Amino acid sequence: MNTDWAFYRGEIEKGANLKLNDESWIPVVLPHVMQLEKKHCGGNSIYDGTGWYRRYFTLSNIYKGKRVVVSFEGVMTNCEVYLNEEKVAEHYGGYLGFTVDLTEHIKWDKTNLLAVKVTAGHDPLTPPGKPQERMDFYYYSGIYRDVRMIITENVYITDPLQEDITAGGGQFVTFPEVSRRHACTHVATHVRNKTSKDLSVDVLSQLIDDSGIVVAETKNNFWLEKQSDQCMSQELQLDNPKLWHPYTPYLYTLRTCIIQHGNILDETSQQIGIRTIRYTVKDGFFINGEKLYLRGANRHQAFPHVGDAAANSMQERDVIGLKRGGYNAVRAAHYPSDPAFLDACDRYGLLVVECIPGWQFYNPDSIFIKRLYEVGKGMIRRDRNHPSVILWETALNESRYPVALAKGLFEMAHAEYPGDQMYTAGDYFGHTDMEDYYDVFYKQVSKFPKDGDVMSNYLEDFISIKPLFTREWGDGVGEKPRVSLVENEEEQMKQCRSRLEQLNGHGYFDWCMLDANPYMGGHFVWSYNDYARGSEDETMYSGVVDMNRYPKFSYFMLQSMRDPSISQPGLYDGAMVFIASYNASEKYVSSTSDIMVFSNCDEVRLYRNGKKIGTQTRAERTPFYQSIVEKGGSPAFVFNAGGYEAGTLEAEGVIGGKVVARHRVTTPGKAHCLRVNIKTENVAPVADGSDMIPVYIIVCDQHGSRVYDSNLKVNIRVFGEGVLIGDTISRIGVTPQTVEGGIAFAWIRTTRKAGNIQVEATAEGVSKGKAEITTTPYKGAYLPDGVHGTFNGKEEDNVVVKSSSWQKRILSKPCLKVAGVKTEGFQKGYPVTNIIDQNDRSWWFAQEDILPQTVVLDLGEKTYVEASRIVFQKDSSSYRHKVETSEDGKHWQELYKRECTGWEFKPMKVDREIRYFRVTIEDVSEGRVGLGEITLF
Repeated sequence: MNTDWAFYRGEIEKGANLKLNDESWIPVVLPHVMQLEKKHCGGNSIYDGTGWYRRYFTLSNIYKGKRVVVSFEGVMTNCEVYLNEEKVAEHYGGYLGFTVDLTEHIKWDKTNLLAVKVTAGHDPLTPPGKPQERMDFYYYSGIYRDVRMIITENVYITDPLQEDITAGGGQFVTFPEVSRRHACTHVATHVRNKTSKDLSVDVLSQLIDDSGIVVAETKNNFWLEKQSDQCMSQELQLDNPKLWHPYTPYLYTLRTCIIQHGNILDETSQQIGIRTIRYTVKDGFFINGEKLYLRGANRHQAFPHVGDAAANSMQERDVIGLKRGGYNAVRAAHYPSDPAFLDACDRYGLLVVECIPGWQFYNPDSIFIKRLYEVGKGMIRRDRNHPSVILWETALNESRYPVALAKGLFEMAHAEYPGDQMYTAGDYFGHTDMEDYYDVFYKQVSKFPKDGDVMSNYLEDFISIKPLFTREWGDGVGEKPRVSLVENEEEQMKQCRSRLEQLNGHGYFDWCMLDANPYMGGHFVWSYNDYARGSEDETMYSGVVDMNRYPKFSYFMLQSMRDPSISQPGLYDGAMVFIASYNASEKYVSSTSDIMVFSNCDEVRLYRNGKKIGTQTRAERTPFYQSIVEKGGSPAFVFNAGGYEAGTLEAEGVIGGKVVARHRVTTPGKAHCLRVNIKTENVAPVADGSDMIPVYIIVCDQHGSRVYDSNLKVNIRVFGEGVLIGDTISRIGVTPQTVEGGIAFAWIRTTRKAGNIQVEATAEGVSKGKAEITTTPYKGAYLPDGVHGTFNGKEEDNVVVKSSSWQKRILSKPCLKVAGVKTEGFQKGYPVTNIIDQNDRSWWFAQEDILPQTVVLDLGEKTYVEASRIVFQKDSSSYRHKVETSEDGKHWQELYKRECTGWEFKPMKVDREIRYFRVTIEDVSEGRVGLGEITLF
């Protein structure tokens, strides 16, 4: 049902009315965002209003008497669903799907109208609940995941999201016995009989291997009373099973049929993986009895221009990119991901931490809490059969909430998934009363239980009282936590260098020393991809790939942490080597004295223009990265070339005396041509009218090297059986677009006709680029369109462009010079001057662990101040504080009082002449008082 939709941006009276003239509506396909946006669209600039969708359809009366439902995988944020003007459903929350029964409302052999009203405005009662302008990411909008119509008999296997049954609904697959010799698969199948007759039915369940052979089956007879439902339990015994593991992700197909008198009433099939998991305090995570250190990344589901509305193939390509990047795990922050993403994690072997929606917000309102429980239950019911999902995050991310909620969510999770294979995690371990309500902790420090609280920022040794993982690391501190692709090679290299130091135990203490902590079971870098965010104008450049998923140097730094002896056919070869340099200029140490090479090999040789610069071994580099290597990772190899020479750098990775990997970089010259790369990652584009293909246009010199500092403006044209998303929309800058890091990016949407798609890219002064791809036919069925007029609307109709924020204007102003700053002391290594050094990530800590703490800035003379900006040290902590100003240092005028987290650092209005600016920190939710920066404008 992804095609043939009409869309109206904005509110409209009686949008579900059959007589409404919708010929001016915009023709759209799903997944759909209610407004295409600029690539860099931070600062709460995206559309967050209302939209209406309409889909006409017809159904033959051969289906009359059957059950007809529509399944929505995701609608952001809240919606109402109408069929033929009658409201049939409403749903709150965009991260989980829902099913609507249309059976009693369909007009057979006539045109029906399905209408959906979508509201993307702020709703504090729907988790995560935080206003978008204060969020670290975006909600986006629209019917942004797939929609399907499902027709069954009136005896059918239920939908777990439609039924409200604890640990029930649909099929629940568990494994009471798992070993390499034998496995028992328990299948609980929930069947509903909506007929007026008692029935005797057979339930046939089969396990089918990847060659199509049935390797286990069972058939049982059950009695179903009329208008009733029943959970039917079966067991499938299998000798010598192939166990699922992230490096050998073997999947069986579970096929279940409901049979009466030899006729199949309903049938379902799903891929399952047989495995068992376990966590321990000392050794971390085990799968199938084998210890596995988790090296993961956090991933947001957003993409340029389309927001979260990406096709299933893009979900799969993200999983491929993560696996090739050296990760064996992903944290799906901070919400349940697209089902297609989890399916791909199963197929490629990427372990998943799944999270309930939450981000620095808790609402005590009973409606919010009710919806939180509903999404938690739905998340487990939807995804409990995925072998990739190994940890369920039942904590509201970086939020303060009552112990009763932690207890309730913990008990809910274990009730929904009984047994020893359910593990919950707390993204933040608060008061000791919560200790019993998480199976795995993300943060633990010493002085447990200091003042009833385990979270702190005290610089002391760590303890471990439960299995320990670091859920986010790599951003916010260090030499270069964030870097964009447009920055030069040395800046790229700095991000890698700082993250290596952090892995080696010298990062933010809240990360528990990462690889240097003997109790650490694994960690997740923040983040996999760059993304736009509502709270800040600037894109979050913490990713190892940019928003387009183009790799930065740090992608390969973390790739080098994988085991060289492990390869996954068709995905990657284990051994790798990468030169973190463009060999661009004598200005950069990354091209001269500190040429960093990443490799998981035993030895690395580096050459420049055929002459050997040097050889380094893993053994000789290990002392510099001892903790990383002890956890199975790799050291960095750093070469001093003694100077600069343009040309080619070549690195060889050697194992057992044999060269097993090579990488070359050549000094880029002037822009000469464009190269079009249609990046399918071996995922064949399907001509279903809604599939998406990513395209990269790379500015190259005459030898094919990327001109990383190019600022060419590129025009893109698409011909054949594909459409350029955002074509003709100058507002969002798809074509023409200015390249970033020498790269332009665009989306192609397939048509419903299989065939060739040609892409052509041009820019002034360089040769044009061309590429072609062929789409494959769609093998599914389309829901027939109904009778309606032609939809003539244009993509930009009723577009909403928000004005630039006051905060953005303030931040573009130069900051005022501060003559001095005074506090009541400082902790060694974190001096007072760090408060005014124009670096958010250099900190001041109070000398004493007492409250309140006062900080006074002196401008030296009376000065007009328009605004102030305060950055508290800890983004997850809450700071209650008062701000006052004075002209003479004796008489003080209160500016404001507020409580906020360290994340909320937007400018605040001052608008007065002052000499002194005083901040009194009255309370902090955990740890010692700390500040990152105070800036006056």
